[in-house]
Amino acid sequence: MAWDESFICNICGTVKLESNHWWMITLGNVLCFDEGQPSRHFTLLPWNEDQSRNPDVYHVCGEGCASKALERFMSSGNLDGTKVGSRAFAG
Repeated sequence: MAWDESFICNICGTVKLESNHWWMITLGNVLCFDEGQPSRHFTLLPWNEDQSRNPDVYHVCGEGCASKALERFMSSGNLDGTKVGSRAFAG
């Protein structure tokens, strides 16, 4: 029995295929930051099969979704568009 593992873009929902050129994103807390500055960081990494299984890694299918992820992070501090520390909205 073969193990089927698939990855889905956290921004648009596209399923990863063999030839896709995907990226990974990690978000984390900045340990030292100045008052009034963002306390989180956004890191974009080339696809790595082993690291892609980490539950703290976001998957993006290309440049467009990576840009959208950065835009969301810059406006809200996360990738789902809700402000960090705020309640997620239904809808």
